[in-house]
Amino acid sequence: MDVAAVSVRAYRAAVVGCGRIGAAFDDDPRRGYVSTHAGAYAATEGFDLVALCDVDPERLSRYGEKFAVPGRYTSYDDLLAKEELDAVSICTTVDTHAPITAKAVAAGVRAVFCEKPVAGTLAAADEMVTTCDNAGALLFVGHQRRFDRFHREVAAYIAGGGLGAVQQATAYYTAGLANTGTHLVDLLRQLVGEPEWVVGTMSRAPSGNPADPNVDGWIGFRGGAVAALQATDVKAYTIFEVNVLGTTGRLRVGDHGFSATYEAAVESRRFAGYNQLEPAAVPVDDSGRREYMLQAMAHVRDCLDGAASPWSSGADGRQALEILVALRWSADHGGQRVDLPLPASLRDAPYLQGSK
Repeated sequence: MDVAAVSVRAYRAAVVGCGRIGAAFDDDPRRGYVSTHAGAYAATEGFDLVALCDVDPERLSRYGEKFAVPGRYTSYDDLLAKEELDAVSICTTVDTHAPITAKAVAAGVRAVFCEKPVAGTLAAADEMVTTCDNAGALLFVGHQRRFDRFHREVAAYIAGGGLGAVQQATAYYTAGLANTGTHLVDLLRQLVGEPEWVVGTMSRAPSGNPADPNVDGWIGFRGGAVAALQATDVKAYTIFEVNVLGTTGRLRVGDHGFSATYEAAVESRRFAGYNQLEPAAVPVDDSGRREYMLQAMAHVRDCLDGAASPWSSGADGRQALEILVALRWSADHGGQRVDLPLPASLRDAPYLQGSK
C-alpha cells in the first residue's frame, strides 16, 4: 500500500450517499476487503468519519450504527451547515455531483472525493473543476485503479517502452458505459495514452440498467494505437480486463485488476523468420491485495497533508467523461466517428444523467 507519513491530525470526513459504493458494498462477505468510502474513512489513520448523509432514514441508521458515526443527516445542506468538514465523499446520482461540490467547497471543505462519472455533462464537470481550483480545494474522482500501486506501475512500464510500441488494446466490461465503462476508458487513458477519436455502437449485451446501456466501440490514440471496447451481458458473468499488445510482448490485466499475465515476443519454434508470443513472468509485481479504497483514502490524506498531488483528479475525471459522451453520441448517431476534443455544442449533452 502506498502510504506517506501519517497525518499529525485527524481530518473530519463525511459521506453523502450511503448506497453501494458509499457504504453498502461492505456488507458483502465475499469481498473480504474494504470496498466503500465510509469503510475506508473509518479504517484509515488520519481520518475521523464524523457524519453520513442519505435520503433514506433506514439506510442512514443502518450504516450510522455499522460504522459508529455520530452525525446523521437526510439533507446535505444540513450536513454542511452543521459540521465542520475537511473531506466529503459524494456518492449520489451523477446529476447532483456539481451542486453538492459547489456547496461543500463554499462550506470550507478542502477535499471532495466524487464518485464516477465525475458529472452528467462536460459543462458540469468543467464547473466542478473550476469551482475547486478557484477555492484551492482538491477534487478527486473515484476511478479506483489510479490509486493502486500495481496499476500505476503497469502504466509506467508501458510508458517506458516495456512492451515496445503499443499496437492494439482489447478491453471488456459489463454493467453499463457510465457505470463500469468509465473505469475502463480511464484505465485505457492510463495505459495507452490520450484518445484522438472514437466510434461507438449500441451493444447487443444488456447492461442491467436501461438508463445506462452498454456501448461497444473503437478508441484511437495518439501514436496510432487503437483499442476495441466490448461489453458482455452482466447476467452471464462480470468481466473487467484490458489486453495491451506491443511490438515486444502482451500484458493482460484481468480479473477486475486483481491478476495479470504476460507473454514475450520470442523467436518462433514453428515458423522460420517469425517471432511468437510465449508465456513469461509478469514484469511488474502483481502480488499483494488490491485495497483500492484504502489506498485512495490514504492518498487523499497525504494530499491534504501536502505530501502528494491527486492521482485521479477532476481533470482526469473530465477527460474520461469526454470519452464516454463521445462514445454515446456516436452510438446514438449511427456509429459516426467523433474526433476529440468534442465541440462546444456537446458540452451540455445529457447522455449520462441517469448514472450513479
